[in-house]
Amino acid sequence: MTVSRLTFLFSICAFACQLLAQDKTEPPLTTAAQIRALTPAQAAEQFPIRLRGCFMARESHSFSMQDHTDGIFIFTSSEDVNVDFKRGDLIEVIGYTNPGDYAPCATATSVTLIGKTEVPAPLPSTIAQLYSGQMDAKWVEIEGIVHRAEILPNLLIKPPEALTPEGENLYTKLKLVSGNHELVVEMQDVVDPNTLLDAKISLVGHCFYLHNGNRQFVRPILHTPIGIKPNILQPPVYSGFAPPPRPVSSLFTFDTSEGNHGHRVHVRGVVTHHRPGRALWIRDDTQSLQIQSSQEELLAPGDLVSVLGFPTPGTYSPVLQDAEFKKLGKEDWPSPIDIEQLNMITRHDSDLIRLKATLLEVQRYPESIELTLDGLGTTVRASLITNAELGSLPDWRPGSLVSVSGIATVGEGETIPLNGLWWSESLHVLLRSPNDLAIITAAPWWTPKRVSYALAAFLLIAVVTIAFVVFLSRQRLGEQKQQRALAESEFSAILSERNRVAREIHDTLAQNLGAISVQLEIVRTDARNLGQNTQKHIATAHKLARTALADARDSIWNMRSQVLEKYDLGGALERVATQLTDDTDISIDVDIIGKRRRLPPVVENNLLRVGQEAVTNACKHARPNNIKVEVSYQNRRVELSVIDDGIGFDVASVSPETNHSFGLVGIRERIELLGGDVEIRSEKGRGTRIRVSVSD
Repeated sequence: MTVSRLTFLFSICAFACQLLAQDKTEPPLTTAAQIRALTPAQAAEQFPIRLRGCFMARESHSFSMQDHTDGIFIFTSSEDVNVDFKRGDLIEVIGYTNPGDYAPCATATSVTLIGKTEVPAPLPSTIAQLYSGQMDAKWVEIEGIVHRAEILPNLLIKPPEALTPEGENLYTKLKLVSGNHELVVEMQDVVDPNTLLDAKISLVGHCFYLHNGNRQFVRPILHTPIGIKPNILQPPVYSGFAPPPRPVSSLFTFDTSEGNHGHRVHVRGVVTHHRPGRALWIRDDTQSLQIQSSQEELLAPGDLVSVLGFPTPGTYSPVLQDAEFKKLGKEDWPSPIDIEQLNMITRHDSDLIRLKATLLEVQRYPESIELTLDGLGTTVRASLITNAELGSLPDWRPGSLVSVSGIATVGEGETIPLNGLWWSESLHVLLRSPNDLAIITAAPWWTPKRVSYALAAFLLIAVVTIAFVVFLSRQRLGEQKQQRALAESEFSAILSERNRVAREIHDTLAQNLGAISVQLEIVRTDARNLGQNTQKHIATAHKLARTALADARDSIWNMRSQVLEKYDLGGALERVATQLTDDTDISIDVDIIGKRRRLPPVVENNLLRVGQEAVTNACKHARPNNIKVEVSYQNRRVELSVIDDGIGFDVASVSPETNHSFGLVGIRERIELLGGDVEIRSEKGRGTRIRVSVSD
């Protein structure tokens, strides 16, 4: 195959791939409505667009346009994209879709001027409709009353013809109100605020939304392009303070006349409190009123002022918003109204009042002190706004009986009835200064807080004391353990020596005595022909030898506990008790309770001797049929009991000179040396119980 043929086939394949690629290309979106119908995820796929429509307004490197279907906001892909057009220009936009931060929009890669076209008619709307969140980028016309107007520096770039004669870059910001809804308007033209304030106007512009990071709208904003002027439908009702003021009590009362609803009203009164730049409170001959004003001029209680403001429903009584005031003079210092019953508060909302109450709680925050009081048969809250000028604040103690003065706010946090008369039973008092709270009877020094501190200190001392006692106890136990170890070591040495002596006696003296006894027995057998006296002396010598041998064996037994070398205490007692009752008709029973364990040698030896002594005493003196020995292994303690069913005795009447008494005294002495307890119970005809208990 030649190179020319290969080239020809390659060209055919490339052409086929190009056709396939063209088949997969999406057709461009051609209307604003198609773009706005996309979801954010779809718009993020950057579908191609080709729009034709009317250029409406420019904002830096972005602009808005309107076609026959809807309005849309367009970003530019770079600074090289020309957006220098005028409203009414017919343009063609090529680019791709953009999800935007709130509603789908587009990004332009090129914008071309085609010609001129008519500016679309605005969509008649209300401020309430803008709050639906569905009017983004729409060209609308709205109506409202201007509550506030101000001229501010404009951070956006304007064309030279839009600047003021002085070359300033400014814009007009309005607060437009209709019913219960308000709208921020940003006019790119500069308009005298005095001609708009309190006027009812209509205005055309683009609706945009302030939104959060979750694509949720917060409030609408109306942008009016350069050249758009407001249309004044009704001029301001008040152009100054000339008209006579109306009583505060006449606000929001039943009125069948048309009136000037929504416009400013003129009131006059004496200042009771003022927070510059925020609010002031006045009182006329009929009622008190809260006024919200941004004026910074400082007013003092007793100043007489005229106020122009927009009435609006407050928490319980009307409030004047976006107000301006003028100082007229000075009158008497206002006195607080004494409130003695709860039902009086509804007549004195926003008024300067005074009441007696018990201070329950004081909470301090960086910007305020919040007080909780018990007064008028309910819980009253009070606040003091703090600042550097107040200096050090008094130490108000809960439990004090106080007199509280301040501005009353009625109905805050109260459940409002659906209709009819609302008698509020909730009261909040705004203190003007720390002097508004006067102590009538101070709280006792022992406040709950101080009591808790004292208890905490006592508890800490108790814990430290207990810890110190535990430390001393452990130290003492350590010393006792060490002493016990030394005693056991000494006892082991003594016991070892006694065992050695016992072995020596057994291997020498006992063996010799045994041999003598055997020899005397032989002599006595062979000495039948001797005289009677001689035989008597030989018999006596034999008897003495046997007695000496028995005593030697008893001494060996007392000195050496060979049985403990092979068995524990329980096993040793079993064998000793069995040996002591072997040649008798007495039955012996040994019970072991608990988990068997080896005990310290001194404990085991003494308990073995106690058991041996108790069983021996029973066998010799009690004439029992049965003897029961119990060894109970407990937690760090051992208990030994010897119980017989013998004749018993009177414990109190036992003579110290009797052998029985000697055995009991020996038992007590052994157990006392171990720091244990001894209990001896016996009655005549009811047997005897000896119980000893020691720690191991």
